[in-house]
Amino acid sequence: MTLEDAEVKRLVIDLLKTPSERDRQTKVGASQISNPCDYCLANALKGGPSAPNRWWLGARIGTAIHATLEVEEDKHVDRPRSYHFDALAGAKIEEKITLGVITGYGVISSKPDLALVKHEHLLDYKTTTKDKLKKYKLFGVPVSYVYQTQLYAWGLNKQGINIRRVSLVFICRDGSTDDDIWVYSFDYDEDSAISAWERLEGIWNYLQDGGKVSELDSHADCFTCSLTGRAA
Repeated sequence: MTLEDAEVKRLVIDLLKTPSERDRQTKVGASQISNPCDYCLANALKGGPSAPNRWWLGARIGTAIHATLEVEEDKHVDRPRSYHFDALAGAKIEEKITLGVITGYGVISSKPDLALVKHEHLLDYKTTTKDKLKKYKLFGVPVSYVYQTQLYAWGLNKQGINIRRVSLVFICRDGSTDDDIWVYSFDYDEDSAISAWERLEGIWNYLQDGGKVSELDSHADCFTCSLTGRAA
């Protein structure tokens, strides 16, 4: 018996919506810690439910792009197959690092996309759209991306993998040419990472002292809170 079109569509959607390892992550990592929304960070610390997101497909395409890059990078770590990939020699790809320990919560870890060890350079891939990329070029990249990667670099440095430079690599999901990939780089700044970590500790201590998640403010630009009507 053949399938109806609706059944075929449902099958593909269910396959694409199969939770990834990152989806199953139960503890916060660098991406949650760097979220400027106090409400969302506290909710994540408490293990609260995520807001439903009907715009899920872009994230899944982003996961596929990350997976493709990881497979290709891995071919050159032990011995680059071409001089084009010499920078990948000895690289650390999606390796779990420890950011720190929060008393009463546990070890917090993350997986940076790519650490080019011999160049002391961290790369983090961000998939986006061409419209958003135009805004980033004009008005600057989201501060949360900077703090997220500073936390990665902080964790790597603490583990003896020196990082001095960080690059955000933006890849347009709706792109078609080389021009739809853009790199934004900056120096590692330990103080930025420490400030993000101290904010995390502050929110955790607030919760441990009996503070309620619902009494924390949402960030004005929080997309997740906008889905629930909570954002100002």
